[in-house]
Amino acid sequence: MLRLDSNLFKSVFHHIKTFFHGLQWKETVIFLFFLLLSTGFWYLQSLQEDMELEMSLPVKYKNVPAHITLTDDNPQAIVFRVKDKGLVMLSYLWLYKFAPLEVSLKNLREETNGKITVARKTIESGISRQLTSSTSLLGFEPQTIELHYEELGNKELPVVADISVSPEPGFQQSGDITVTPDKVLVYANKTILDTLHALRTVPAELKNADSTRELTLRLQSIAGVRMDEHEVKVKIPVEEFTEKRLVIPVVCEDVPAHYMLHVFPSEIEVICQVPVSRFGKLTEKEFEIRIPFQKFEASRTEGQLAVCLSKQPSQITPPTLNPATVEFIMEQRTTP
Repeated sequence: MLRLDSNLFKSVFHHIKTFFHGLQWKETVIFLFFLLLSTGFWYLQSLQEDMELEMSLPVKYKNVPAHITLTDDNPQAIVFRVKDKGLVMLSYLWLYKFAPLEVSLKNLREETNGKITVARKTIESGISRQLTSSTSLLGFEPQTIELHYEELGNKELPVVADISVSPEPGFQQSGDITVTPDKVLVYANKTILDTLHALRTVPAELKNADSTRELTLRLQSIAGVRMDEHEVKVKIPVEEFTEKRLVIPVVCEDVPAHYMLHVFPSEIEVICQVPVSRFGKLTEKEFEIRIPFQKFEASRTEGQLAVCLSKQPSQITPPTLNPATVEFIMEQRTTP
C-alpha cells in the first residue's frame, strides 16, 4: 500500500513558500501597470491614424414594375472599401448599422435584351449617404449592376367582394354591392394566368349596419401573381325598409277567341318590404302577373293554379302574394 511521507511533504511545501516569498510583487505589479498603460496609449494613437476597411452592404430592389420579374442571379450585395481615422472605423464595426442599399427600378429603362442597368453613380450615391463626411469611399464592386428580368403575361380579372352584411333590425341591403375598380390587371406566367378567373377581397364582415357604408378592402394575394391594384373600394347600400301593399291584376292575353276565361280572384295583393326612399316611387306598374293560357289549359281539371310575379323591381325583398293560388273557369263560346 502507498504511504505518504510526512517529512517529504513538509520539505516540498517549505521550498514553494520560500520561492514565492522571494518574488518582488510590488515591482511586478508596477511593471504590468505601465505595460498596460503604454499599450493603451499606443492603441489610442493608432486610432488617430488613417485606416482602410472593407465592408459589405446588402442590396434591396424596390419598385419593380408589375409586368416583369427579376431572376435569381442578380447581385445581392455590394463590397466597398473606405478610408478614415481608426476611431471612425471602430464605430463602423461596433456601433453603426448600415441600412440595405435600396435600388429603385421605377425610373430605370428596360433594355430589349432583358436587362436593366443600375449606373455606377446610383450605387456610389447609395453608399456615400450612409458614410460620415470625413470618410473617403475608395471603391466598390460591382461598379454597375446588370439586372436580368423576365416579361410576365397579363390578364384583367373581375373583383369579387368577400363580405358578409348584417344590418340593424328594420334595415336591409337595398341594392347590389359595388366594387371600385371592378376589374384589376394582374401579371403572372401563362400557366398561372390560365387558372385565374377572378380576384377576391380579404374576408370582411359588416355588422349592425344602419346606413350605406364604403369600405377599403385589400385583395387576397396569390403566389406568383402581381397586381396593378392591391386595394379596392367596396360600397354596401343599406337602408331602412318598410312594408308596402299593392294590388296587381291577373292577366292572360292569349286566350283563344272561342274560349272565355274567368279568374277568381282577378287581382292579387302583393306584400313586400321596400326601402323608405323608394316607398312613394313604387307603383303597380312595376309588377305584373301574366299567366300563359297553356297553363290554365293544363290545370283545367283541377280548376286552380299557383300564381307568381312575371315582373318585379329590384331593391325589394322577395314579395308575398295573397292569395298564392287562383281558381278559374274555362267556358267554350257557342257559335251563333
